[in-house]
Amino acid sequence: MNIVNSEPVGHIVAMRTTHPLHYDNQVKREPAYDDVSTSFADSLMKALGKVNDLQTGSEDLTQKMIYDPESVDIHTVMIAAQKAEVALSFTKAVRDEAIRAYRELINLR
Repeated sequence: MNIVNSEPVGHIVAMRTTHPLHYDNQVKREPAYDDVSTSFADSLMKALGKVNDLQTGSEDLTQKMIYDPESVDIHTVMIAAQKAEVALSFTKAVRDEAIRAYRELINLR
């Protein structure tokens, strides 16, 4: 049984809950701010950081291939360069769409 009544005092009946979703006397407070905006900003910064890491990794491999060609494989260098290029072009496409959407919102007046 989920509710156990103890001796009633006036119109107040003491209850005991056995399920965490049942009513308890503690008031649950919502946070004063919304975490969605901060988490979106963090996610965006992480994604841009990964694109930057791909770019710098590709550049490092390319320089290493120039100075010490025996230490790296040409396939590794080309794959890193293509990954960096695809990530950068995708980032540019997302940026362009965000700017286009912003301009459309401005022109709605």
